[in-house]
Amino acid sequence: MYKVEFDSAIEMEVAPTTSAADVLKETMAYHHITQTDFAAHIAISQKQLSFILNRRAFMSIAVAKQIEQATGLSAKWLLQLDFNYQFSNQTLTNHANVETFDWATA
Repeated sequence: MYKVEFDSAIEMEVAPTTSAADVLKETMAYHHITQTDFAAHIAISQKQLSFILNRRAFMSIAVAKQIEQATGLSAKWLLQLDFNYQFSNQTLTNHANVETFDWATA
């Protein structure tokens, strides 16, 4: 068995390219499920599912749990994929009205 020492691991600056949308698209393709059928099974509109699949919107906790119930895919895993994707692809902006605490820059 391979043992990983996380304390000595090298942190990598790699932006996640996979979101829950990618997992759902692959799952739907593998099982030959249409957007309309998938949306009906998870009790959301086809339009809402389309927004999620095209990353125009990210799923809520409720939708993630509905997907988990219908497919067995972990809601926590799907939400973590989306969080990681959003966090790494967020444009970093400095807000003019934000004042940094002295102790935060020490």
